[in-house]
Amino acid sequence: MRKAILTLLLGALPAAAYASGAGTTAAPFLKAAMSPRAVAMGGAFSALADDSGAVFVNPAGLVQFDAQEAALDFSTYLQDAKMGNISFAGNMKDKRIGLGVTFMTVDGIERRGLADTTGVIPQSGSFESSDMAVTLAFAKKDFSPELLPNLDGGFAFKFIRSSIDDESAFAVAVDAGAIYKASDKIKFSLVLQNLGTKMTFVDESDPLPINLRAGGLYAVSDRLKVVAEMNGYFQDEKFYPSMGAEYWFRDALALRGGYKFGYDTSNLGAEVGLSLGFGVKVQGLGVDYAFLPFGDLGNIHRFGVWMQF
Repeated sequence: MRKAILTLLLGALPAAAYASGAGTTAAPFLKAAMSPRAVAMGGAFSALADDSGAVFVNPAGLVQFDAQEAALDFSTYLQDAKMGNISFAGNMKDKRIGLGVTFMTVDGIERRGLADTTGVIPQSGSFESSDMAVTLAFAKKDFSPELLPNLDGGFAFKFIRSSIDDESAFAVAVDAGAIYKASDKIKFSLVLQNLGTKMTFVDESDPLPINLRAGGLYAVSDRLKVVAEMNGYFQDEKFYPSMGAEYWFRDALALRGGYKFGYDTSNLGAEVGLSLGFGVKVQGLGVDYAFLPFGDLGNIHRFGVWMQF
């Protein structure tokens, strides 16, 4: 396991060089696969990642808590797309395991035929598109003490399917992540995501959105944590710095906020990139909510529930 994680993480920079050059990527829904808690903090979650939602952001985070946990979240995304996640975290001998399922559907897409004699392209019904990814993750605490103490590591396998109308495509990918505890207050993270095969529809092939996350966490106190992260999508040549914070009141109510830079605020509005949310937990049960304004494209509301046992 340790060799697999180190190989993937150290191979991140060569992968960046190989995938350089802006282009189209497949399965863009993978970029939005995260829990409402993570979304509310601007997506800067890879160094915190202490719940079952770690399977979507940083598999190494599965060792940052001991309980078994199951979670479900759902949102109506932009352009009436529907998106959701299911996650689970548990134990297997001396390792932590995680399972994640992400899905997105868009229905009612207009189908257009060939132009008629007047040059008009008539509507001929509608079709839908759907995407799904199943993730199986493993993590181990202090996975390489001889290399660097206090370094947790994890990796994940992804099985991805996308369909448009009656055509479908498949891909497989791996993630690898690490979290280094520099002190009781400071942590650093590094994650390589979506390194895998291309997706081919008919005779068109596109790569997956390879992503390198580098993040940090500072625990101001037991109740307040501040996080920051850089996301780099190599094929898209896009970089999104983000930052966020979470504050807990009496271990029952959390307020969260964040901001992700890199969006086209000149066209979408100055509020794009902002995220807000809250969480409530009572005796191993919790509810999370996140709000993201996207200007003329509409607002995103993400709801989630989770249970520890």
